[in-house]
Amino acid sequence: METRKIISFGSSSFVVSVPKTWITQHKLKKGDTIHMENRNDELALYPGEIHQKEEPSRMLIEIDGCDLELIKSKIVSAYLNNYAIIDIKGSELPKSAARIKAVLRNLTGMEIIQQTETKITAKDLLNIKEISLPTLVRRIDNIVRSMIMDSIDCLNICHYESINERDMDVNRLVFLARRVIHGIFADPSLLRYFKASLVELMFIRDIVIHLEKIGDETKRVARRLRTARNLTSNEKEEFRTVYSVMYNSYLTVMKAYYKRNTPLAFDVEMENKKRIGLCNAFTEETLKNDVVETSRAMDDLRNMSVFVGMIAKSVLGMGSDQAVIKTVL
Repeated sequence: METRKIISFGSSSFVVSVPKTWITQHKLKKGDTIHMENRNDELALYPGEIHQKEEPSRMLIEIDGCDLELIKSKIVSAYLNNYAIIDIKGSELPKSAARIKAVLRNLTGMEIIQQTETKITAKDLLNIKEISLPTLVRRIDNIVRSMIMDSIDCLNICHYESINERDMDVNRLVFLARRVIHGIFADPSLLRYFKASLVELMFIRDIVIHLEKIGDETKRVARRLRTARNLTSNEKEEFRTVYSVMYNSYLTVMKAYYKRNTPLAFDVEMENKKRIGLCNAFTEETLKNDVVETSRAMDDLRNMSVFVGMIAKSVLGMGSDQAVIKTVL
């Protein structure tokens, strides 16, 4: 952190010098404008409109000799790192083009603008300034809620295929949220479009990542219950009871997040041992049939409880002295 002295300038103004490194970083020169924003006890400075338009960032991904999972990882990494244009190139492209295009379609905002026999080019068409992070969190949350409810009902009717599709929707929205947050970290001047601090954005990123993990565990439970057999009525009822406790904890921690209610978040975190104890009791005392798949489902619920606790820790880290998030219906 640099320290600068305030210099008196005339009878009604004061002057503070700006570091040359900041001027150079933003390609400013004498005569350019700087915007100022008063944030309570802070004064934020932003460069004015820069006349020289920069070339969009571009990433070339060579796919020859790479399996599909590696290609997918490279594409997602380029997306999360805010490359505006992604080129996928290689002589082996024809045999994997359909699956690569499916990966690109799962990344919000990326559109294929050109394709040849050996190259696919995708471009980001979204304006990061127009994306609402509270809206993204709310949409992810709503989908996860519906997944959990249908997953509980899998004891009676299989909803796995529908839950799996919604899990892909969650992944897509989480990727977008992470891309937006990474973009803000790379260019803090974007903060003026998002009413949040960098610290708060760090916790929001952790929350959406754990929401994705809760969705994954929900999908796994639904898949295991699809193949579970011979559970008695008592075992089903006890399983439903344990799962409902997890769901209620999830609802509570999300309420704590939206309201910035740290005491509520603390209660959720402190009850993690109790929730895991319910899982252990079911496995050790109640479960007599279909041990393998149902026991694994209980492992998934234990993981879900841990991720709920991690969201609670993020809420505690954000504190209660910040503005309440406006819920988006």
